[in-house]
Amino acid sequence: MNIRDRIVLITGASSGIGAVTAHELARHGATVVLAARRADQLRALADEIERAGGRALAVPTDVARRDEIDRLVQTTIDTYGRVDVLINNAGIGDGTDVVASDDADLVKIVTINLLAPARCIQAVVPHMRRQGGGAIINIGSVAGEIGVSGLYSGTKFGLRGLNDSLARELRRYNIAVVLIAPGYIRTPLTEGINVPMPGPEVVARAIVAAIRRPRRKIFVPWYYAPLAYIAKLTPWLLDRIVARQAVPQPDRRDRKSTS
Repeated sequence: MNIRDRIVLITGASSGIGAVTAHELARHGATVVLAARRADQLRALADEIERAGGRALAVPTDVARRDEIDRLVQTTIDTYGRVDVLINNAGIGDGTDVVASDDADLVKIVTINLLAPARCIQAVVPHMRRQGGGAIINIGSVAGEIGVSGLYSGTKFGLRGLNDSLARELRRYNIAVVLIAPGYIRTPLTEGINVPMPGPEVVARAIVAAIRRPRRKIFVPWYYAPLAYIAKLTPWLLDRIVARQAVPQPDRRDRKSTS
């Protein structure tokens, strides 16, 4: 899909991967619809994009609420008449410890990380079908390939299953469905984790590539792909490693504001 003049809706857009992706897509000529809870940061981002010559619309949205998701999509349609790409980037890393977390934490992480993407997809697909096609980009995690982060991994495994099933179901409507699976990405939430990690730009570039030429799954950075496959071939080895030491969460990005 050519990116220029496309209408791209991005959840979790106020900072981190979402904000960098918005800048990158606008630079390639897309009109970006920015969704997140932090209204001030969202509008500041839209202003930055427009000052740089891009086109952006800020729509403050709490993706934990179905009515706000519906309002977001309807605002996009009312303003531009279409939605070409949905990027499900909103997510949180809280409440990963199933044993220690209270019930409200468990409900919150499932709602934001799994139910909200499903609701966003449900809201945009009828419009994409009428348009004759589109693209859905789901931001998963390496933790959705290797179970190391409690319920966080559970929600990302669920998102991977949702992505794969929808890729088959929506293919007949010319709607591409792509999973981006980042590993450690440098954001404020990964400060203190002592492993090499790239910045969010690497994910933004992968998203651009996925829109232009969709694939079922893209690991970011690429070297996480063989690690994920090795873990599937030798799960017993990973079981021993995880049992002996705490494993840092591999995808803690600055996306708490999107809940």
